[in-house]
Amino acid sequence: MTPRYRPRRLPSHMKGFVWCWLFAATLIWTPSLHAEGTRVLLIASYHQGMAWSDAQIEGVRQELAPLQPTIDLQVEYLDTKRTAPSERYYQQFESLLLAKMGALPPALILAADDDGLDMALRLRDKHFPRVAVLFSGVAISRRAALAQMNNVGGVFDDLDVADSLALVLKLRPQTRRLVVIHDQSRTSLAQVETLREVIRPLAGLQVEFLTGLNAETIQAKLGLLTANDLVFALPFNKDARGTLFSHEEAADLWAHASNAPVAVTRDVAMRPGILGGYLVSGIEQGQAVGRLAQQLMTGSISVPLPMSAVPGKATFDFQQMERWSIPLDRLPANAVLLNRPADPWDDLRPHRAWLLALFSSLLVIIGLLIYGMYSRKAAIRAIRASEKKYRELFDHSPDAMIVRDVASGRVVDINPRFEALFGYTPAEARLLQPHELTAIGGEFTEEAVQERFARVLQTGQQVFEWHQRRKDGSQFWSEISMVRMEMGNRVRTVSTVRDISDRKLAEQRARELEHRIRQIYENLPIAVFAIDAEHRVTFWNPQMTRLTGVPANEVVGTTDSWRGIYKTPRPTLVNLLVDGADPLVLARHYPSKLRPSTNLPGALEGEDYFSNHDGTKGMWGRFCAAPLRDADGKISGAIETLIDVTQLKRIQTNLQDLNRELEARVEARNQELQRAMGQLVQSEKLAALGSLVAGVAHELNTPIGNVMAVASTLTEEAGAFSQKLLSGTARRSEVEKGAQRIEEASQLIERNASRAAKLINDFKEVAVDQTSSRRRRFQLLAVVVEVLHTARPMFKSHDHEVRLDIAADLELDSYPGPLEQVLTNLLSNSIHHGFDDKDRGRISIEARLEGAMVMLHYADNGRGIPASNLPHIFEPFYTTKLGRGGSGLGMYIVYNLVSNVLGGHIGIESEEGSGTHIRIALPQVASPSPGGFQTS
Repeated sequence: MTPRYRPRRLPSHMKGFVWCWLFAATLIWTPSLHAEGTRVLLIASYHQGMAWSDAQIEGVRQELAPLQPTIDLQVEYLDTKRTAPSERYYQQFESLLLAKMGALPPALILAADDDGLDMALRLRDKHFPRVAVLFSGVAISRRAALAQMNNVGGVFDDLDVADSLALVLKLRPQTRRLVVIHDQSRTSLAQVETLREVIRPLAGLQVEFLTGLNAETIQAKLGLLTANDLVFALPFNKDARGTLFSHEEAADLWAHASNAPVAVTRDVAMRPGILGGYLVSGIEQGQAVGRLAQQLMTGSISVPLPMSAVPGKATFDFQQMERWSIPLDRLPANAVLLNRPADPWDDLRPHRAWLLALFSSLLVIIGLLIYGMYSRKAAIRAIRASEKKYRELFDHSPDAMIVRDVASGRVVDINPRFEALFGYTPAEARLLQPHELTAIGGEFTEEAVQERFARVLQTGQQVFEWHQRRKDGSQFWSEISMVRMEMGNRVRTVSTVRDISDRKLAEQRARELEHRIRQIYENLPIAVFAIDAEHRVTFWNPQMTRLTGVPANEVVGTTDSWRGIYKTPRPTLVNLLVDGADPLVLARHYPSKLRPSTNLPGALEGEDYFSNHDGTKGMWGRFCAAPLRDADGKISGAIETLIDVTQLKRIQTNLQDLNRELEARVEARNQELQRAMGQLVQSEKLAALGSLVAGVAHELNTPIGNVMAVASTLTEEAGAFSQKLLSGTARRSEVEKGAQRIEEASQLIERNASRAAKLINDFKEVAVDQTSSRRRRFQLLAVVVEVLHTARPMFKSHDHEVRLDIAADLELDSYPGPLEQVLTNLLSNSIHHGFDDKDRGRISIEARLEGAMVMLHYADNGRGIPASNLPHIFEPFYTTKLGRGGSGLGMYIVYNLVSNVLGGHIGIESEEGSGTHIRIALPQVASPSPGGFQTS
């Protein structure tokens, strides 16, 4: 394996020669992609310029270059690190690829990494069924599935991940905490599963997987590690924000931030500050699949095609081995050790001729030194000018700076910002020991301070966060950049200190806020889950697990948000919101089941029935989803809540059934009540009519008795007068007297008979009206007078006064019977309730025409109605004399007759002790047919 970097560099005068040689070699050995010959299609998963992919492609080129006829290698890049693969993207890439390839199929299809293999298999199965497919860089977890396919072979790239971890743990037996860094790619996730099998039996080892985070957060966590921890970095190309990283960039980030050794799995990640491990080489992967392609095209390989793995090489960095105090004898025998200082004599033996030339050159150098002596003064002047510029930069730096001599440990210099930040004068600062500027406590010890200085001396530079203490004892957080520098013949450290207390406070508050928010969502009584802009599930609370039966660790990080909700894969509502919530797509997946949320703008809600996988049971769910947006308003994900409302649905169904049954019962009882009320009202009318009959009978008793008495006397007088006439003894005076008495008797009989006839006629008119509700034209004053005549018995033994103010020509076309009953009930209420404790009362009845309405006012000066009783005055069966002759239907009948029969309105005003005033508005011309009584 060729290391990614070397500590020694070529002299500047040789660089031009090397570049010319490489250019010539490229012209000689690089085959033309457009040369005539056999065409081989290579599909790379990622993008051009990514070291891992480029190395695989270069390895293939090296193996195919010697073949004749010349191989036309057509390289196509899927670019799946920048564009998330999807069915639509694969279709578009497939169409573009077919258009570029033309009608002739390739002789062979090569695939680099998993996404490229997926595309190659799709292309082969749909268009080139007889073409073989060879792969490299594919996760070994796919071996069983690929073994079932015909004409497929290649090499896997993660066979040694478990061995690599075991080797590094063997080198670092003091490791107590293991931090594994990986992204969500299929390769990384497959390697994580392999590592879990190795880690599981290791007792006492704390393991943390850092994934689904942005790079800055991972760096911050690495900065909190100690020397007894270990970082194992798997392939990492995209963080949680979607930022792309090459393997080299990711390795540089982890090496720069970590306070613990960092192990990697690929040669491209072997960067300064990386310890090492079993490293898989991209170029060796490409060479291996290139050799398979060469054998397949020359017919020297058998079917089925082989599947193997290119073993990694144990590769470690000498400087990091020394930094972490790892003995070299623990390395495997065949391990590669980078950056190890060479034995000077070993280097010199192959170069004896050069040494002779060098000795000759020394003579020239001596001459140059003599010349240099004359140039020394000019150099000194330049150095002084440089020192002046350095001093200006040092003194005016916005960060505190301190220079310390390594040999003596004393402070050499500080700048004004250091004095302002820490409160020490230059004289005081020169006496400071390193640990006196540290807030001692926890991990910040004197030993930790010395370890930091030791690291700087080893690596040349360190950037870290530290807890500082000022002269007055106050503490603050700082970011320190410490550099080892050679000044003259002295080795010194220059430390730049920046106050980051505000940033640390903001980070702490952000962590606390994030923790509180997560706690809120974790403990919500409803099921909640969320996805990001790439449709990956980022949150799945315990309620969601209880509702669906799917644990959070099985779905978080995947795009399977449908699991536990639907039987088969399909978009959930959050997926549709992230994709823009197209109305046609929403209607296809949720027909007539969605509506805009009334509580949350931009959200959609609805209800649906969800059945489980085997169809044995299901649930009614009420769901609501809303998009999540970043600070710029762009959709960064979506969140959805799900509530099991199955029991509520059952209750609603039962309530609907009960409501229908209750409505039927109420309708039946209402009809029965209407019939009973009609009977009660009819009984009340008959009772009122019976009272009238009793009163009229009492009134008729006097005139009829007078008629009987006068008739009896007249009979006796007529007999005696007749005898006298027949006997001839009657005198003239007796005849005149007898005739006069007969005439007086006849007149008396006629007057009493007329009076009785009048009473009978008035009663007959009232009775017929009240029992028949016939319509006719009538004068209101005449009807009122008839009612008063009929009701005269109610006024007997009382000295009540009735005043009328009704125009004689006021005529109505209406129903006199109901009106008479209304007046009768009002008179009865005044006598029996209003005048209950009075012998002399006054009743006034007034009427006037206002437009098409007749306004009838009935008032008495009785005891009035209490305010608490007034709202109930027209209710049926409401009476204050229950059990004392009151039925509670009088005013209820009055209200119904006025409202439903006469077509008018009635209102009442009363104060206790001040009488009662009733206003009745009647149309002068009533409606064609009267209505019936209402029960409520």
